[in-house]
Amino acid sequence: MSIAYTAEQILELAPDSSAGKAGRDLATASKWKNLGCNEQAIWGECQGSGASPYQTRADLSGPAFKCSCPSRKFPCKHSLALALLCSASQALFEEKEPPAWVSEWLTNRGAKKRKETNEVEKSPEQLEESLLAKDKRKQDRLSRVQTGIEELELFISDLMRQGIGTVKKQPFAFWKSRAARLVDAQAPGLARLVSECAEIIARSSDWEDALIDKLATINLICRAFLKLENLPPELKADVLTAIGFNQSQDELLSGAGKCLDDLWLVVGQYSYTQDRLRVQRNWLWGKGGQSALVLGFAHGTAPFDTMLIPGLFYRGELVFYQGSLPQRALIKSKHSEPSIAPFVSGLPSVGAALSSYASDLAKTPWLDTVPFLLEEVIPLRTSGGKWWLVDKEKNGLPLIVKEETGWQLLSYAGGLPLSLFGEWDGTTLKPLAAMKDGNYLRLQTLEV
Repeated sequence: MSIAYTAEQILELAPDSSAGKAGRDLATASKWKNLGCNEQAIWGECQGSGASPYQTRADLSGPAFKCSCPSRKFPCKHSLALALLCSASQALFEEKEPPAWVSEWLTNRGAKKRKETNEVEKSPEQLEESLLAKDKRKQDRLSRVQTGIEELELFISDLMRQGIGTVKKQPFAFWKSRAARLVDAQAPGLARLVSECAEIIARSSDWEDALIDKLATINLICRAFLKLENLPPELKADVLTAIGFNQSQDELLSGAGKCLDDLWLVVGQYSYTQDRLRVQRNWLWGKGGQSALVLGFAHGTAPFDTMLIPGLFYRGELVFYQGSLPQRALIKSKHSEPSIAPFVSGLPSVGAALSSYASDLAKTPWLDTVPFLLEEVIPLRTSGGKWWLVDKEKNGLPLIVKEETGWQLLSYAGGLPLSLFGEWDGTTLKPLAAMKDGNYLRLQTLEV
């Protein structure tokens, strides 16, 4: 089995820095025995503190890992070490038939994939009954959401009538209780936006304008929902998604969503915690110029359900969620192992990026963030300590970046143009990666 991963890319999979360091320490041949590989996996045994060695295996096309050690981290240090050792010294891995503990794992993985892709056969009567029940649940929820939205509109109207300055004295519970009512009304997307109002007041010195913008966005979504039946299908999907309705992944994968087969670069990635759930944002950029956001989710120390490594290409088919602006996507299939390849092309200037953003905003007025991949730009730091990204026409975008990351980016550029990928929220650009001379640099983001 050939391995396309570099040591840096393997360490991107580490759940924390201590696991990465421990993995590096174990990535020496003297600590392993019975190393082997085939076209599907690599494996080996690492002696721990117990009598029996830990049995470690990895399917690097996923990637996926399994180890018999008791660690609750994933991937564990043994899994990382095995992959690092293979990356550095592939000749140590003899191609042979896998032992039973590897074969069983590969068989179980294959069975799980087949189960996920094969739908349970239902009779026409069962299908009709299921569809009727699903439609009733949706109508019941729409009724509850409408009640919640009518209350929310009255709440916003009262705020504006009393004057926006009065909310500064309100406790956090003022917003939290309103958000809780929206959760009860099954509108979690609106509940999140209402909670953000409290955060705006707490963190901003010029909070008034930001709060009015947020309330205007909330009101726009509410008004759109009340005219839902008159909207085109794509905009209707946008409104329901903003409110918190989830689109069925099974339906999307079975043909409801737009599919696109391409060579995809994992151009940006970061994770954060939201409501005790770990969320990973994976930005992909196709060779044809289409961007895609693939979300991964996990509880506690569990691995993300989607494992993608920044800086690598994957040949595969994505299916996009319904909406006016195809952005969020699911991985429908991967046709090849990850590889290193020439980088994709992006937007030629700041002006082109802002024009693209204006076009996206016209389609989805409550759009939160959009991806920017800019070419031929130079990072700089002003005398006042502000970070900017400037193109060859001397037009710039303000960056929101950690100080040490800004200096790292400045050093990487060396005063010369590079390509930069990040998220634009309408006011600032959060850089996630830089590319120059065929090399990829992942950037550390501010905490979300």
